[in-house]
Amino acid sequence: MRKPFVIANWKINKNVDEALNFLDAILSQLPDSDRTEVGIAPQAFAIYPMVRSARKTDLQIIGQNAAEKCNGAYTGEISVRDLASMGVNYVMLGHAERRHYFKESNQSINRKILTALREGVKPIVCTNGERKNVGGDNVFSQLENVLAGVPAYQLANITLLFEPTAAIGAGNRANIETAERGCWLLRQEVRRKFGGEVAEHVRILYGGSVNPNNIGLIMAAPNVDGVLIGRASLDAGSFAQMMNYQQTTLSSVI
Repeated sequence: MRKPFVIANWKINKNVDEALNFLDAILSQLPDSDRTEVGIAPQAFAIYPMVRSARKTDLQIIGQNAAEKCNGAYTGEISVRDLASMGVNYVMLGHAERRHYFKESNQSINRKILTALREGVKPIVCTNGERKNVGGDNVFSQLENVLAGVPAYQLANITLLFEPTAAIGAGNRANIETAERGCWLLRQEVRRKFGGEVAEHVRILYGGSVNPNNIGLIMAAPNVDGVLIGRASLDAGSFAQMMNYQQTTLSSVI
C-alpha cells in the first residue's frame, strides 16, 4: 500500500522565526505517521533549525533543491551530503520553477538524482507539462531522461510528482481529472520502463493549486498518492487541515 504524502513547499517564504512558530502551531496536530506522511520544504537556512525542532516527531523537513556535486567550488549551491548530515531524508529535484528560472535541464536533474541516491537522500522528482498535454510526450520525455541510469530497485527510494505548468502558483482551481490522468499516465510510463511491480509501489504526487477545499477530492483519485502544496501551505491552520485531510473527509461523511 502506498502511504499518502502531504508536502508544503514554502519556496522563499518564511524566515527562521516564522518557520519555528509555524511548527509550534502544527506539531501537536500531525496525523498518525502510519496513515499519512507529512513534510515541509522550507528555505535552506531554515532546514536545520526546523529539523531540530521537529526531531521528536515524524515530520519530514525537505530540501527544495541540491547540487549535482557534494563538495567543491560551486558557490551558492547546496550539498545533498550536507542535507543528509542535518537529518534530511528527502530533496525535491527538477521543480518547474527551477527549470524555468534557472534553466535546469533533464540531464542536470538526472545527475542530481543520482547524487542524492548515492548519498542516501530520497529524491522527489518533479515532472511538469501543460494541462492540454497532460502526461504527453513532454512529461514522458522528462521522466525518461531524468531517470536515466536509475536501477529499478531505486524507485523504492524515489517519489514522483506531476505538476501541470499552468496550475503552479496560479491559484487556479485544481482539476481533479487532470491530477488523476497525469499521475495515471506517469504510472504507466514507470510500468513500461521498470515493470508492473515497481509501478504499483512508486508514490506519485500531484502539485498545483491544492487547497483545503479540494484536497479530499484530489486524494481520492486512485493514482494520486499525495500532494505538493504551495501558497495554501503558508497558513498553519490551513496546512493542519490539509495534512489531516483523511480525518476531515471521514467527518464529512459521518
